[in-house]
Amino acid sequence: MKILFIGDIFGEKGKEAIQKELPKLISKNNIDLVIANAENCTNGRSLSLSDYEFLSKCGINYFTFGNHTWYLNEIKEVLKNKNTIRPLNLKPLTDESKYGVGSIEFEFKNKKIRITNLLGSTVYCHDIQTNPFIKLEEVLNIDNSNIHIVDFHAETTSEKNAFLQYFAGKVSAIFGTHTHIQSGDERIYKNTAYITDVGMTGPSEGVIGANPETIIKMFKGESERFKLSPDTSNYQFNAIQVEFNDQNKPISIERIFIREK
Repeated sequence: MKILFIGDIFGEKGKEAIQKELPKLISKNNIDLVIANAENCTNGRSLSLSDYEFLSKCGINYFTFGNHTWYLNEIKEVLKNKNTIRPLNLKPLTDESKYGVGSIEFEFKNKKIRITNLLGSTVYCHDIQTNPFIKLEEVLNIDNSNIHIVDFHAETTSEKNAFLQYFAGKVSAIFGTHTHIQSGDERIYKNTAYITDVGMTGPSEGVIGANPETIIKMFKGESERFKLSPDTSNYQFNAIQVEFNDQNKPISIERIFIREK
């Protein structure tokens, strides 16, 4: 079984990259299942219902999210769909915890597949997240899946690497997201496929996909905040492809980086 996981889809150029590149990849590489992080899809924040429907038609089977999940009110409708997985480790009684689920198990090609989405403690998210290590341990106590994919949406490389060291051999794959910069450390470690960050599918220039103007002003000390507005440069497509054998073990992992010509 081949699973393709697509890095954070960002803005209109991200959608264009999905529309143009995903069908070709599915056909060329015989992809069975496509998962994508879509927390930045709609104008850089969250996912609208129309964009969810568009991406689904392009071939994405399951959607994960991150700290920008709840920017749009429409996300409440999006998260009613059974193929959406928002971050699991949310504090009880928060408004964000009322909608959607953070871990799902489903039958696919006679196998039980689980997808879990977690926020790292290093991500700024208004302090709504709980400890991701403890939360995943709770999931593993009830997990009966054959293949367990984890989207770990975290800021620092150290937290992601510590996460791998602790859960290696306990889950099938850990895909880091959030930083929008694809790392070059993909590997299979103790039967767990891993990459620190899958990268971003969206504008290839700017600052992690965003228009650099307000971000540069912030770093120069000319403003306290920046506006996360998508850049309009040519797209890039970042993903990770993992193949599992009949014993549900990862046997190959490939980093994918496509730039629009």
